[in-house]
Amino acid sequence: MSARQSYVLDTNTIIDLHCAKLLSKVFQLPCDFSVTDSLADEFLNPPFQVLKELGLCFEPLTSEEIGKIRVLMATYSKPSFYDISVLVLAQSKKTVLITGDEALRNAAADNSVDCRGTCWLIDYLANERIITYTEAIAAYNVILKKPRFPPKDECKALLIIWKQRQKLE
Repeated sequence: MSARQSYVLDTNTIIDLHCAKLLSKVFQLPCDFSVTDSLADEFLNPPFQVLKELGLCFEPLTSEEIGKIRVLMATYSKPSFYDISVLVLAQSKKTVLITGDEALRNAAADNSVDCRGTCWLIDYLANERIITYTEAIAAYNVILKKPRFPPKDECKALLIIWKQRQKLE
């Protein structure tokens, strides 16, 4: 039996999913999601306890990983400590970081960490038939109205696909 795929989320992605009312659905996917335990204090809406009950893993960082955060914080002015912490976690776990934060995506690319955005995760939900493509389009529109800023290029390409697939529903 193979291990479940694991992904690291940033705060922006969690907020996007919460705004689109997809947060509980994401934890129905056949994979695991993690953040650093330092993010626990940052979650007010949705609250930390709700995220933990849904299945979000809060992972501690080693002293070596915390040292790496300090180095990266000196290199990048835009991403916050929390942003850099999930980048380091994704790098340590050798997995994908899911974020819509452009500065964090750029830092991830510089450090050879693969990134996906919120729309990629919504697409995953639709492909797994947890939501319909109509619901994917509606969720994206809700996210844009908040205002949230998922990666534009990724979302535009997926929106075209969703509209085509919506006709088949």
